[in-house]
Amino acid sequence: MNHQSISVTSAGMLSGKGFVRILLHVALAATLCSEASGQAGAGIGLIGGVTINVPDARFRQLGSFPSCCPEFTNGSGMGGQFGGWVERRIADRVSIIGRLLLSWDKVSFTDDESSFVADLRDTPRVVPAVFRHQLQSSHAAIAIEPLVAFTLFDRTSLVFGPRVALGVSSTFRQTETLVEPADFGSFVGTGRVWIDNSGDIPSTQVVAAWITSGLRTTFNLRSDESLTLSPELTYAYALNDVSQGAHWKPHALRLSVSLGWHGADLPKDTLVPTIQTPSIVVAEPVKPPAPKIRMKVYGVNDDGTIIPDPIIERRETKVINLHPMLGHVYFDDNSSVIPERYLKGTARAIRDTLTLTSMEALHGELAIIALRMKTRPQARLRVGGMTANTSTDKGAELARSRAEAVVSKLRELGIESERIELITGDRLFTATRMSDTSERALAIEENRRVEITCTDEVVMGPISLGSIDISVFPKRLRVADSIVSASPLTVSTDIRLDDTVVSVPRTLDAQGASGDVDLTSIVTGSASRSLNVKVTATDSAGQTGQEVLSIPIRRQDTSISKTTRSGELQVERYGLVLFDFNTANIGPHHMLIINIIKSRITPTTTVAVYGMTDRAGSDDYNRLLSLRRAREVARMLGVKDVAVEGLGEDSPQFPNQLPEGRAANRTVIVELRSKAP
Repeated sequence: MNHQSISVTSAGMLSGKGFVRILLHVALAATLCSEASGQAGAGIGLIGGVTINVPDARFRQLGSFPSCCPEFTNGSGMGGQFGGWVERRIADRVSIIGRLLLSWDKVSFTDDESSFVADLRDTPRVVPAVFRHQLQSSHAAIAIEPLVAFTLFDRTSLVFGPRVALGVSSTFRQTETLVEPADFGSFVGTGRVWIDNSGDIPSTQVVAAWITSGLRTTFNLRSDESLTLSPELTYAYALNDVSQGAHWKPHALRLSVSLGWHGADLPKDTLVPTIQTPSIVVAEPVKPPAPKIRMKVYGVNDDGTIIPDPIIERRETKVINLHPMLGHVYFDDNSSVIPERYLKGTARAIRDTLTLTSMEALHGELAIIALRMKTRPQARLRVGGMTANTSTDKGAELARSRAEAVVSKLRELGIESERIELITGDRLFTATRMSDTSERALAIEENRRVEITCTDEVVMGPISLGSIDISVFPKRLRVADSIVSASPLTVSTDIRLDDTVVSVPRTLDAQGASGDVDLTSIVTGSASRSLNVKVTATDSAGQTGQEVLSIPIRRQDTSISKTTRSGELQVERYGLVLFDFNTANIGPHHMLIINIIKSRITPTTTVAVYGMTDRAGSDDYNRLLSLRRAREVARMLGVKDVAVEGLGEDSPQFPNQLPEGRAANRTVIVELRSKAP
């Protein structure tokens, strides 16, 4: 960027000539004020230098620009600044400085995300992958620095004060690239680059502020001290985020050099003597001492053990799960209009698929199928509709209209008409039938559907979903205190984190008072590095005592794929096999999923299979049906000593009030336990 060509409109922005004109006016005004007041030590000059940007950043995306990055952190970059200054001494060792500066900065963020891709070229298997998220930004601003300089000794001064900047421009470019494995793999239809966004950074602050402090050393270039050269090292602590809604504070380290011209000091005998007047001291009435507080904070484990001097650990686990493809769209009574939940899910899945929730994936399957079809040119879809065969919902015409609505949506998503076969008939798919007449309404809901199948099993294969699990350790804090006071007290104890304030209940005993508070909901949503525990006591005379302790919060980020860790074990869980209503049969379309699971089993792996059902049917029947499903999957895995359990309808993965939720609950969970690497 050519910074000398930056121009700003008359609505509050400056041209290059306007910047110099303002600088000269400010310098002239400061010099005249200094001379008019008879104050010695005025100066004017130029300053320039380099900037090392050290931002404090923890954000996932800018505004509404799509991003798959778990979190951008640890950015870096360089920049520079140039401008002018005026200085006036107001005391023997104290001066005030005014600066007008043009600054420019560049900052880059890089986050390598460990994940995996499915290699389906020969034997299906899961291989490690690395996705590189990069964000590069460029900023230009006009800044004002009103500073105070305090002379520490001889030529060295401490400078400190605020910095206020008006942004001229703030742009960015963001990319996501598949970098490993290098020999194969791509995003859908876009090669190895998935995201490539650029433009103005959204929701930037019109005016930004910093607190600046540092050291300055001055060297005289002339014997009369009228010309000086001053190297300076300062640190600017940002008070604002770069973009609203993103934690990105642009802290910076600046190395600058000033060239200055100074007027001569007045002779010492012209100084006006200071007349000291005696002061009258009025004795104040003696007050009793304020309450004295002693406080101690402990961590409390789930088993009740106490942790002295706790450090709170906020553990973030980035998890990638495989989720089965259902291939169903359910309709309202006597309607062939695709319900709104599927339209919203499709729009959400178009933006990105990795960060979908399980329900969003269930409702966004049309978009995912369309994306996969574009990479499998030989694949063909078959789409057929059904009705509930009730007085208000029946007939081949209604079934066909529902299938046509889904076909139309797939065409809208980019699938050619000749690659979609619309099939019709009265008995296309197995209807759901309930033996219990009280559950007939559930069967009616499930039979108002369209089913999608494909000639290519990869298109209907499992979906990769990402999520972040957050846990806090220890989960509870215990605050204990004892207070010494000469009069009755009013006492309060609270925990403060960001803008959240939680009162701690107090239980009195012979040793003082104590109270516990649950940290899970307080710490989970915060990115802060500490929380404060405060005890406040006020006596009857209105005097207040206060004690505050800061408890550090340590963040632990872990990136894993479909795994959790238990001691020295690595645990992988797969919910990948969907069954038809009231069956435990595994068909050929399940084998891709079964083979993926088998590829993850080693000779030391222990395998457990948990069967599940929807809520239809009695508890006893569902538990038996889920056990049959679990046994069938265990048999197909071909592993000895498999632990098998039927959970029935006790642990639903999806809401049973939706027909697609009940269909997705007809599954098994396969758990693999191996020694952690």
